[in-house]
Amino acid sequence: MGVKTILEEIENDVIDVIKTNFVYNDTRLVPNPSDPELTYERGTEKNGKKIETCVLYVDIRNSVALTEKHHTQTMGRVYTAFTKAVLKVARHHNGHIRNIIGDRVMVVFPTKDCFTNAVDCAISINHIAEYIIKKNFTGVNFKCGIGIDHGELRVIKVGIQRHGNEHGENKGLIWVGYPANIASRLTDYGGKKIDENYFEVVRNPINPRAMLPLFGGFSSLFGGQSSYDPKAPYYLTSVETVEMTVEEFANNISSIRDGDLYMMGGNFIRFTKKTRTITFPEILMTAAVYNGFKNANPERNCIKKNLWVEQKHQIKNVNGKIYGGNVIWILK
Repeated sequence: MGVKTILEEIENDVIDVIKTNFVYNDTRLVPNPSDPELTYERGTEKNGKKIETCVLYVDIRNSVALTEKHHTQTMGRVYTAFTKAVLKVARHHNGHIRNIIGDRVMVVFPTKDCFTNAVDCAISINHIAEYIIKKNFTGVNFKCGIGIDHGELRVIKVGIQRHGNEHGENKGLIWVGYPANIASRLTDYGGKKIDENYFEVVRNPINPRAMLPLFGGFSSLFGGQSSYDPKAPYYLTSVETVEMTVEEFANNISSIRDGDLYMMGGNFIRFTKKTRTITFPEILMTAAVYNGFKNANPERNCIKKNLWVEQKHQIKNVNGKIYGGNVIWILK
C-alpha cells in the first residue's frame, strides 16, 4: 500500500467521523474501554457516555531534572514504585485509572461520593510522596503535583480494530470536557515554584467626578443625583501604586508621541519591573471540588483547621477560585 492510498483512506475516515451522529448516554459509573455501550464511529451512530464527577491528575515534579541527577536505574525504580502506589491507592478510594502517560496518571471517580473520594485520594497520594517514597529513596528530592476538578465529562472510544499483541495499544477512551483540562492544568502547577515577572506602576487615579456617566448614570435613573462635574480635573492629585501582570502592562501602556508614555486607568508617573517567586501547594482543586468536599465533610480536620487555602494567584486558563494545601494523613 502506497502512502497515497493510506492518506486517501484516512481522509475518508475523517469525512465519516464528521457525518456520524454522536449520542451520549448518562452514567454514574466510570466507563472502561471494554464497555459494550461504547462504540467506534465507523459507518454507524457513535455511542458515548457522559458522567458528572471528579477527575484527578497526578504528575511527578521535575522528572527531567531528577533523571539527569540520578542513575537511570534509580529513577526507573522511583517511577515504578510511585505509579504502582497511585494505582493501589486510587482503587482504595474507589477511583479508576483511565490514563497513564509517562509519569502522569489520570483518575476518574464514580459520581457517588466523588468529592470525598477524590480529595481523600489526593491526600493519600501526597502522603505517599512525602512519607513513603522520600523515606525509601534517600537523596531523591521527590515531589508531585495533584489537580482535581468536577463537572461533566463526555467519553468516547477511539482507535482501530486490531488483533494480536498490538490490539490493546490501538484503542482507548477520550475524555472530553473542561474538568479533564482544568485538572491537568492544576497538576502542572501543584507543588511548583514559579518565578513571575510583574510591573509596579505609580500613577494618579482618574477622578470619578470627571467621568461622564453612561445614559445619565444609574443614580439619576433611580431618582438620585450624579456626581459628574464637567469642571472637575480628569486626574486626582493623590498617588496610587498598582501591580500589573506583564500582559496587563502591555495592554494598558501606549505611546502617542516619541518618548511619551501613556497608560489607561490613570496618569502615568513611573513603573518598575519586578520578579517574585510563587509557591503552589502540592494539591490544587477548583472551588467546585472544595465546596463539594466541605459540604460532605464539615467536621473533617482539614476543613475545621482551614488547611485548604484559597490561592491568591490565578492559574492561566483557569477561571474562578482555586484552593490548595499540602495535606497529609495523621496516622495514630
